[in-house]
Amino acid sequence: MRRDYALEPKVQHYACMIDILGRAGQLEEALNLIRSMPIEANDVVWRSLLSACRNHRNVGMGRKLMKGLTQGGAWDSSTCVLLSNLYAGVGMWGDARKVRTMMREKELKKVPGCSWIELDGIVHEFVVGDYLCPRAKEASSSSEMFCTSNLHSSTTSLEYTCS
Repeated sequence: MRRDYALEPKVQHYACMIDILGRAGQLEEALNLIRSMPIEANDVVWRSLLSACRNHRNVGMGRKLMKGLTQGGAWDSSTCVLLSNLYAGVGMWGDARKVRTMMREKELKKVPGCSWIELDGIVHEFVVGDYLCPRAKEASSSSEMFCTSNLHSSTTSLEYTCS
């Protein structure tokens, strides 16, 4: 970016690279990139690598990252959920339970996922676990049609609810 476009990479660019390397299983290379960054890595950068640790079941690196994240003040629900899921993914149920217990003690709540869909020119926000929206069934049908026709994939029941 510097040479070709005279642009200085920002933390968001590094976070994208960490995510790409992590998805490719290049966890050590991603960690080395973080260590060589000329700017301080933020919690998004660290969580990107922690997510890759979960996906590739690298508990050792995940634990090291958690120490850095907690010292940096990024001990929040999404970080805890990533660590808990990493432990659960490798069958370390006791450790996963400890993280979830700590979340309850510190009153950390998992933020529900959400998405948006436009129906008849109106944008609706849908939040996981909220079943009060009168157009939830229609949104679910629209999503299933999109997935089936545009992505050529079969879908199981996609459930969307709005808030």
